[in-house]
Amino acid sequence: MSAFVDLYPHSDFPFIVPPLRDCLTIRAPCSLGLAPRNTTAYWHEVSDYFCFLALPVIMSLALVMEMLSVVVLIRQVRQSLDTYLMGLSLAAILLLACTTLLVLQHYIGPEPHLVHTQPYSVSCRDWFWYSAIWLLIMMSFERVLTVSATRATTLCSANQAAVVVVMVFAVGLVSALPRFWEYQATSLFNPATNRTSLIAQKTASTATREYNIMYFWYVKSVTLFVPLIMMISMCVMLGCRSRRSALTKRYMAVKHSNGAALSRKIKEESALSTLLILLMSLYMVCSAPAGLLELAAHLAPQWMDPASRTFASLYNILAVLFFFQFDMHFIIYFCFNKQFRITLLTLFCCCC
Repeated sequence: MSAFVDLYPHSDFPFIVPPLRDCLTIRAPCSLGLAPRNTTAYWHEVSDYFCFLALPVIMSLALVMEMLSVVVLIRQVRQSLDTYLMGLSLAAILLLACTTLLVLQHYIGPEPHLVHTQPYSVSCRDWFWYSAIWLLIMMSFERVLTVSATRATTLCSANQAAVVVVMVFAVGLVSALPRFWEYQATSLFNPATNRTSLIAQKTASTATREYNIMYFWYVKSVTLFVPLIMMISMCVMLGCRSRRSALTKRYMAVKHSNGAALSRKIKEESALSTLLILLMSLYMVCSAPAGLLELAAHLAPQWMDPASRTFASLYNILAVLFFFQFDMHFIIYFCFNKQFRITLLTLFCCCC
C-alpha cells in the first residue's frame, strides 16, 4: 500500500477539495488537528487515490461540455429557458475554474502564487455555486408557472430571463461577500521543520466560534435546506402539470393546423419539463449527500468525527460526485431540448 501513499502527494492533508476550515493550503501547519492515518483501513488510501485520479478527468470533461453548451445556447437563444440554461452553464464554468485553482495544489504543489489566489478562489466558488443553485430554482419556478397557466402563454421572454440571470448572479455575490474577508495568505513559522510557510488561513475576526456556527447554518440554508424543499415541490408539480392530459387542456384554446402539430407541441413541452425535473433530481442526488455528511459531522461529531480519515475519504468521494453532475448537463440538454439538439447538429455540419 506504500505505492498509493507515494502516488498521492501530501497525503498528510487528505482532502482533495479543501473544506472551509481554519486553513485551505496543504502545507504542514494546515494538517495539524487531523487524526493520524489508520494503516489498517486500506480503503482510505484506495478511495483517496481513486478520487485523486478521477477528479481532474471529471472536472475537465465537465468544463468542455459546459463550454460547448454555452456555444450552442448562444446560437439558439430564442426562449427564456435557453437564457436560463446559458446562465447555468456560465455559472458552472466559473465554479469549475475556481475549484481548479483550489485543487491544483495537490498536483503541482502549494506554489506561492496558488496560495495567494486561494482566498479569492474559495470566495468566487461560493458565489458561482449559489448562483448555479438559484438559477436552477428560478428557471424551474418559471416553468411551473408556465405549465400551471390556464392558457398556453409565454410568461417570460428571453430578454426578461437575461435580467433575472443577472439579478441571480448579483444576489449570489452578495450572499458570498463574507467569504472575501474570511481567508488571507499568511506566512507562518513551522517549528517541526524550522521553516516559514505561506498558507491561506482564516482571519482573526472570522475564526471565532460564533461566526463559524452562524455562517455554517446560513450556507446550509442556502445550499441544502431551502433548495431541497423547493426542488422536491417543483418536481412534483412539474410531474403533475406536464402530463399529456393537463397539457392538452392548456392547448385546447390554441388553434393548430392539425392534430399532429398539437401532439408535437405537447411532446416538446413535456420534454422541457422533464429536462428541469432531471436537472433538479441530479442536483439533489449529487449535492445533498455531501451537505448531509457535513451536517452529521457538525451535529454528531462523536458519530462522524470531522477530523477523522473516514470523514476525509467520504468527503472526497462525495466531492467527486458533486462535480459529476456537470458532466451530465450536456447529455440532458441534448436528449430533452429539441432546439438544442438541432442547433448542435447544425453547428457540427457547418464545421464539417
